[in-house]
Amino acid sequence: MELNRLSKQVAIWRKKKGFKTSWKNMPEKLMLVVTEVSEAMEAYRREDKTNFAEELSDTFIRLFDIAGSLGIDIEAEIATKMAYNKTRPVRHGKKC
Repeated sequence: MELNRLSKQVAIWRKKKGFKTSWKNMPEKLMLVVTEVSEAMEAYRREDKTNFAEELSDTFIRLFDIAGSLGIDIEAEIATKMAYNKTRPVRHGKKC
């Protein structure tokens, strides 16, 4: 995986564009992630697969920016979480 490298590249790009990502403005940054997911949902409702893919990409870009800006080793975090998830029961007892 090269997610850490991508995260750092996105953070550098974001900084060059004049935006800031830090722990102090994390609520705003997280809500921008939610906004991108909502826009993907709207594209899904319109059955617009091209726009859906674009909005999904925007979601990842915002998440990678957060990881890269905060120095999160996202590859290790994903590996740790997936290892834990393998120990959980099917659907974790939920319907979805």
